[in-house]
Amino acid sequence: MRVKTEDRRQAIVAGAAKVFLEQGFDATSMAQIAAQVGVTKPTLYGYFPSKEDIFLHVMKKVATELLAASFERLAPGKDLGQTLLNFGEHFLASMLQPDLITLRGIIMTEGRRSGIGALLFDKGLAQEIAKLAAFLATEMEAGQLRRAKPDTAAAHLLGMLESEYQQHLLGAASEPPTPAQVSQSVQDAVAVFLRGYAPAA
Repeated sequence: MRVKTEDRRQAIVAGAAKVFLEQGFDATSMAQIAAQVGVTKPTLYGYFPSKEDIFLHVMKKVATELLAASFERLAPGKDLGQTLLNFGEHFLASMLQPDLITLRGIIMTEGRRSGIGALLFDKGLAQEIAKLAAFLATEMEAGQLRRAKPDTAAAHLLGMLESEYQQHLLGAASEPPTPAQVSQSVQDAVAVFLRGYAPAA
């Protein structure tokens, strides 16, 4: 019996990501993933019990690689405005990456039917949003922001960062935004957020 290895697990996830991005969720089969990676179907099932489970790991991998660095920019004790600008620019640029847009579209199509969208949120994105909420809570305690529900404040900030790019995030835009456009959008969103959550005079 072969011993499972983390290297092979990651190779399967990387190979599956390529197939999902090319064909979507419905058109992808476990046999195709196995062929892409160069393993047998029994070996594939030994690592992942279902196509949904592999897709969940693909999304976590892509989201972690693209978004984790954004949330690492949230360092308390520094200039709040600049910290949010740094976070916002990296977050929005990551969300606008073609691979993430494609996978997000798959989730929107498949998520309601299989429940994978809720599972991905619970096991991935919710944890990252919690980091933002915790950062904002710290800034509220320090008097840099008015006291409010940190989870709500985090949702407001993320919503404002994405608000100008719904067409892009849905994969319906003909051209990607320029870095200058993204930077200006982030500046506008952060300015509105800081005004809305300014501490009482």
